[in-house]
Amino acid sequence: FKFTVEENTPLDQEVALDPELLGRVFENLLAAYNPETRKTVRKATGSYYTPRRIVDYMVEEALVAALAERVTATDGDAKLLRERLSYLLDYERRFDDAAEFFDSDETEKIVRAIANLRVLDPAVGSGAFPMGALHKLTLALRRLDAQNAHWERFQKEIAAARTATAFDRRTKGERDEELLEISKTFETYRDSDFGRKLYLIQNSIFGVDLQAVACQIARLRFFISLTVEQQPSEDASSNYGIRPLPNLETRIVAANALIGGAAPNQMGMDENNVQSHMDELARIREQHFNAGTRAEKLRLREDDAKLRASLARTLEGLGWGHDDARAVVDWDPYSQNAAADWFDPQWMFGVAAFDVVIGNPPYVRADFQDDQHKATRETIKESETYETLWEKWDLFLPFMERGFKLLREGGVASLIVSDAFGHAKYALKAREWFLRTARILRLDFYSQLKLFDAAVHNISYIFQRLAPGGNKPERRLHQAEFGDVEQLSTAPQGELTERAFVPIELNARPMSATVPLSNVCYVSYGLRANADDRTAKGAFRTEDVVSTVRDDLHPLAFVQGKHVAAWHPLSNIWLESGSPRAPAQFARPTFDELYDVDEKIITQRTPGPDPKSCLDEGRCRFDASCVGFVRWADLRGVRNRSIRKQARYPGEEGRSKDRYAHREKLEATSQRFHLKYVLAVMNSRSALEFLTAHRRSNIHLYPDDWK
Repeated sequence: FKFTVEENTPLDQEVALDPELLGRVFENLLAAYNPETRKTVRKATGSYYTPRRIVDYMVEEALVAALAERVTATDGDAKLLRERLSYLLDYERRFDDAAEFFDSDETEKIVRAIANLRVLDPAVGSGAFPMGALHKLTLALRRLDAQNAHWERFQKEIAAARTATAFDRRTKGERDEELLEISKTFETYRDSDFGRKLYLIQNSIFGVDLQAVACQIARLRFFISLTVEQQPSEDASSNYGIRPLPNLETRIVAANALIGGAAPNQMGMDENNVQSHMDELARIREQHFNAGTRAEKLRLREDDAKLRASLARTLEGLGWGHDDARAVVDWDPYSQNAAADWFDPQWMFGVAAFDVVIGNPPYVRADFQDDQHKATRETIKESETYETLWEKWDLFLPFMERGFKLLREGGVASLIVSDAFGHAKYALKAREWFLRTARILRLDFYSQLKLFDAAVHNISYIFQRLAPGGNKPERRLHQAEFGDVEQLSTAPQGELTERAFVPIELNARPMSATVPLSNVCYVSYGLRANADDRTAKGAFRTEDVVSTVRDDLHPLAFVQGKHVAAWHPLSNIWLESGSPRAPAQFARPTFDELYDVDEKIITQRTPGPDPKSCLDEGRCRFDASCVGFVRWADLRGVRNRSIRKQARYPGEEGRSKDRYAHREKLEATSQRFHLKYVLAVMNSRSALEFLTAHRRSNIHLYPDDWK
């Protein structure tokens, strides 16, 4: 192995242990099994480390989109400008002089745009995406502004603008000292990346994560990245040329990015006293970023705490409740192990909105049994700030909406999420919302690639916070090798439906009149025969109510996933029925009509890559390791809450009538199909290929996948 402290680009082929190793350490810490809780931390947090090639690709595409929105080409050719920006950010061309591709006016505009760029990762993890942005932007600055002439000037402008509102409370000497420090930095590191990285970290790149340990690792990677750019000298009086590293507590914070905070600036508090407190807090935190001694840092932290306490009293005097005021001001950015249960970018970063929101949010399913996860979901619902959440939504959905809403007008969001976003029922509302609300620049489908250890396929996207207009989204299907891309068909966004979010040809017509399987069959999991936690917790398990032989106590044929084969069940066992506990005390008893039909189809819930479907003509019960399919016509007249979640008769619609199919229409449709024909389709190679492209998991097949 080659040990190095310098982050490599995706081009480096040498086997090395660089700071990216910290991300792997973080991931494996999360995967560690806790024998006391019988869980892994990763399962609770849904955190997976993003491979470098994906980070590099997503960061480059998002930055090109963001810079193209801020910079106008001299010749007016917007398409060519994006191509030139891609060239500028391309590691493979890092030794080429990029200046010849940009005139002096464009060069200045791009450097200024980078100086004013604000990038956020709302689920920062170990810092893969912020580090990717740091390296890409540093590369662009190095190739455009080799002597840092533009970059130095813009940093002084930013520093002057930042202190302008505080001139009456801050001495001219302090202000001049900050500008002098910028000059000294570039005198020492005139043609180095140190000044580029330092001020990108100070002004442009931000991260949030609920896990304090993740924030610590991300900060460490930034420290290492700056350390390798230092240039030692023989001058002992200047610490041998080694500059103290910045303090990143107010750049990468431990907080819950999904819950907005009631910061003073969001509550209509324009009183001078409140604003003066906030201005002074901002000044203290900027000073703390550059504080070089322990004593100076402790003094500034103490000043910060005193000012927050004073602000709390001021807010209470203006009518805030005591708890509300304390919730805001008790957030201590310098605490190493605590995480805020809310997030407000203006209060925590001094940034109202971002140019780029990018990252890999956690994948945590709705039915994950964890008290903290349940509490988080309940808090999200109670916030009443989300417009896209519906039914049993996965945690990545609120990250998508929150990230988009944190953008400034024209900003871009790029997240990599489960491709369940493209086809799952719970994501339908979100797909329709983004089609109406966002300008969809690009969709990248990775259904043929395994990018993570998680049992999911993925999609990444670039959504811009602009009206769709006449935009045509670019749709790209990545083949067996990453980067081997097939361009899929597209159309003006206003003409697209939510099917644009799955990797199919939009103009393809493989069959003359296709009908969704959900229009033919009611699709559902089977029963759960263990004891219900509410009425008989721990009283019996599934194995206590089944038998290998049929008798008076076990009269019902019973199928589990292991009994399912293609076409016909391999075998069955027998289920207890008619006793005080069966089925009255089952955890999920379902309803008899689901099983007591002449024909139904049963599939495995966890078939791996090769799903098999079988025909049951023996009125078998099946459990939740299976998915059952019963024609709507065979359930005619059966009314219950489970069925009403999928379709309703007239008069049952309630307040959400437009969200439910009409049962009478489904019953008529289903009568057109013989169930053996449906079985043949489900077991066909065409169905297998379709499911492979669209299923949300490599291991499981959920009812929504089949629907």
